Amino acid sequence: MRKKGFQQSIYITTNVSCNLNCIYCYENKTSKETFDVEMAKKSLSELLSVKTEKGTIIDLHGGEPFMVFEKIKELCEWLWSQNFPEKFLVFATSNGTLVHGKIKKWLTEHSDKFIVGLSIDGTREMHNTNRSNSFDLIDIDFFVTTWSFQAVKMTISPKTIDKLAEGIIFLHSKGIKDIRANLAYMVDWSNPQYIEIYQREMQKLAVFYKKNPTLTKSSIFDINLIAFANKENQSKKWCGAGTEIVAYDIDGRVYPCHLFFESICGKEKSKNANNIDFADPNEFTSKECSDCPILTICPTCYGSNYIERGKIGSRDMSLCKMNKIRVFEIAKYEYDRIVNDKTDLQNMSDEEKFKRIKTLDAIEALFPFFNKFDDCL
Repeated sequence: MRKKGFQQSIYITTNVSCNLNCIYCYENKTSKETFDVEMAKKSLSELLSVKTEKGTIIDLHGGEPFMVFEKIKELCEWLWSQNFPEKFLVFATSNGTLVHGKIKKWLTEHSDKFIVGLSIDGTREMHNTNRSNSFDLIDIDFFVTTWSFQAVKMTISPKTIDKLAEGIIFLHSKGIKDIRANLAYMVDWSNPQYIEIYQREMQKLAVFYKKNPTLTKSSIFDINLIAFANKENQSKKWCGAGTEIVAYDIDGRVYPCHLFFESICGKEKSKNANNIDFADPNEFTSKECSDCPILTICPTCYGSNYIERGKIGSRDMSLCKMNKIRVFEIAKYEYDRIVNDKTDLQNMSDEEKFKRIKTLDAIEALFPFFNKFDDCL
């Protein structure tokens, strides 16, 4: 039960209100307005009447969606009573603070078809710094037990970057298997001190994962280096915005993803968002990055690019050096891991052997870039 591997995502905005005030929140406008259940039923009926090969994720997006639990309950129970040809799963990201009592009971009863991804930002201190002192309101064990393989979302802010490794190690200690960690978008990362701190924290993670090789590495310390050597990936997008994603705002208007809602990017930019050709590689590759050797393994958010700089391909260049550090430290870790692996090759599958060879090939191809690493920084 994971929110991946599906053909398309349908975002339904449930509300634009929240009971927290996170320091990196990108919502510009909040209100008491909530979604129209009948309108959502109509939109979903049309979309789910067409069967796709891999099915659909219905992503209920807030604010904090469980502030409108009764409406969510009504919509979901109606969806499950229908016989749509399309396979679908309901998903919501939550701060977890309201998941108690009747909400927890209902989610437990329907945990096979309604998945909740928890947002939790590391240790108690880190989380409280970022997310309105809300750590003690979350039943972490409930999420770990109910959706054991579902990822949690951990956002690192400038105020918590110095504890990045500590936060990830803490979440592993709570039994969380999949930690989707990332540096916050649309915040100021221009202070040069962050570069040194980030490298130190990545090195701490390298030591930790070396001692705990059976753990699934957090996304922030996990790159498919093989993709670096595949130049075809330069024209591939990082997400399904505008192509595999359909996002419905609170008033029923459709957008490329939820970051293009009027409440997030403003009236004028929101209005122009649907004029962007998300199928054109030229739209999401900037002039500044087009010749970068690690472009294929350097993530970005098209929505935040558009909000801050007016183009989906125009990246936050203050993150450039930090992304280079990420690639550098992960490549060092992977090289050391493979070279020092004492596993008998005869006991390896052909797939494992192939992956090792291709990873080493990619690291070797990165050597010229690493030799100039100081210049890059």
